[in-house]
Amino acid sequence: MTVIEWFGGEGNVVDILIPLFGICVLLLAPKVTDTNRSRRYFVPAFASWFGLQLLIGLEQGTLVSFPHPIGLVGGLLLLIGFVGLIVRGLFAAWKGRESSAPPSR
Repeated sequence: MTVIEWFGGEGNVVDILIPLFGICVLLLAPKVTDTNRSRRYFVPAFASWFGLQLLIGLEQGTLVSFPHPIGLVGGLLLLIGFVGLIVRGLFAAWKGRESSAPPSR
């Protein structure tokens, strides 16, 4: 048994690495560009997505199996958190873009 099987196989490991890569990009983004306040919403959103993918991978894997209600409720809460934070982050980015635009004549 390998570590990859703990997380439900190669496909789930790749699915887990995608939000982890997004978190790394968002943590390095302020060194390249100005992210305004939207970064404080996008990083927790990607962390929620990472938690959801990790929960799904562990549920399908061989290491840990959560009881059905805990896994279902945890997954739903992480999904709602991800969607809510992404929407709030996009709203903050939109407001930041409007405030940085030059006034129209």
